[in-house]
Amino acid sequence: MSVLTTNTLTRQPTDGLAAISQAVVKVTNNGPAKAVVYLTGLNNDGSSQTLFAQGLFEVDYQEVVSLTYNITQTYFQFNVVASQEQLRVQIFLVDAAGVWSPVRLQPIGVKRITSEFRDNMTVTAANFAAISFRRNPGVSVPEAVAAEIRPDGFEILASTPIRYMIVAGGTLNGSFVNFPTATTPIPANDTALQVNNTCTTVTGGRVITQGLGSGLSGAYQSVAVNLIAQMLLYDLQEEPVTLVISSLAGEDNIAAAFRITEEW
Repeated sequence: MSVLTTNTLTRQPTDGLAAISQAVVKVTNNGPAKAVVYLTGLNNDGSSQTLFAQGLFEVDYQEVVSLTYNITQTYFQFNVVASQEQLRVQIFLVDAAGVWSPVRLQPIGVKRITSEFRDNMTVTAANFAAISFRRNPGVSVPEAVAAEIRPDGFEILASTPIRYMIVAGGTLNGSFVNFPTATTPIPANDTALQVNNTCTTVTGGRVITQGLGSGLSGAYQSVAVNLIAQMLLYDLQEEPVTLVISSLAGEDNIAAAFRITEEW
């Protein structure tokens, strides 16, 4: 629910209110970390929408941001993209008599799943950093900057029992690159992410979930994990998130795909 809209509102007197003179937007960050918000106000008077308000700003943990806009349009709407699921947005209309009226916000189901694939990885009992994602520090599309980004799931093909971990933060070898990659043709402006598919180690960080998977001797068996179903609500802000794999029964050659949900 990171993309919200008021749909079309009117300045004309309705529901016991006089003509609307102002709109007040209040943003409260109840999440675990700093959030990024992209707010637009659209003038719907003409045949095509035009912007009368636009802002890209950060909201610290437990901070409240209040914004006031003068309304001169007959028809208008606000849209909000936020990077934290626990960020709360309230919009109030203020009429000429000073009466405040709350506006209902409608969530929009806009999302994509950004993924990466890697094969021919040799794993042993040591932890192997297979695929890592981070926010793209150079992304310029405001909606992408404020996108909510969370681990979605992964699949691992293995012929031995394995252990997997999702590690947040830490320092990786290899390098992060923009899409498209050699295995995943995603245009750079379609995602707010960079990927590291040449890493092998991650130092430090913290485990946010882990588990085990069975292998099949002489053949591959798929270990599929839905992280959204586990209610893993970790949100990518300023640190990477990495799929780490190790074998529980000797050396193995594996393949893996890691998926991240983006809502913008």
